[in-house]
Amino acid sequence: MGKFVFEHLFQLVLVIFCVATLTFLLIRFSPGDPATIMLKANGVPASDEAISALRGELGLTNSIGSQYLEWLQQIFTGQWGESFVSGKPVISELFMRLPATLELAFAGLGVMFAVTLVLGISTAVYEQGAVDKIGRVLALLGSAIPTFWLGFLCIYIFSVHLGWLPSMGRSNWKNLILPATTLGLGLGTVYARVLRAHMLDMLQQPFVKASRARGISTNRILVFQVLKHALLPIVTMAGTSFAFMLGGSIMVETIFSWPGLGQYVIESIKMRDYPVIQGYVVFAAILFVGIHLLIDLIYLILDPRLRAR
Repeated sequence: MGKFVFEHLFQLVLVIFCVATLTFLLIRFSPGDPATIMLKANGVPASDEAISALRGELGLTNSIGSQYLEWLQQIFTGQWGESFVSGKPVISELFMRLPATLELAFAGLGVMFAVTLVLGISTAVYEQGAVDKIGRVLALLGSAIPTFWLGFLCIYIFSVHLGWLPSMGRSNWKNLILPATTLGLGLGTVYARVLRAHMLDMLQQPFVKASRARGISTNRILVFQVLKHALLPIVTMAGTSFAFMLGGSIMVETIFSWPGLGQYVIESIKMRDYPVIQGYVVFAAILFVGIHLLIDLIYLILDPRLRAR
């Protein structure tokens, strides 16, 4: 177990280093000057003198190598610099918006699991029936519909046309329904097909036939034997999806004006706020690898064959 954790921690450091380097290079060589953008946003004439002074104040006049070494030092010491726009520490800005993103990610994960379990179990139990055919259609639609289109469709139906749910902000629990559904519905329909396939495979195993021969009820076999084993691959996939929801829910947060990390980084990209963009990407990478480490540990606990190895 100790070797397993050490290897994953080493991978985390390696991933952070690679992500930090690529992010730094891509941002620095992208078009646009943060000093010019900030001056124009504040209504200050972007003269050469003003641009030069602001660039020096932001540390952009240093060489690329100096900026890169300073950035690496900031990462591994926990001091991720200060935002060009607000002047506040980047790490505090990220943690201030993290609860909203966590709330949305957990809600989206709940929607995904609910759809996966309901569709996956029902289509496996009623194989080749009407429920199974409907499940196939929903899985096809879920994998084919883009997230942004589903979000706008939900807004049009439930906010504009029916007026049931709000489409923007984070004032109460009703604001969470549409973005969480947009985030988890598509993945849930796809994972339902995976769960169905594994359940059908488990139903053909000798231990299931032996349980039926002993007179154990079908529902008990499905819940305590078949579903237990069929959920193992879903656990790994759910970990990947949750990490994606935390780091990649930018589009959903932007569509629904959800005040999380995604919306914050979009605003920072518009302003060329280098420290915030770099900090967000590294933060997302840490979350992604950390969640994968946690999922691998859970998988190790659930599957005794891995512990035996």
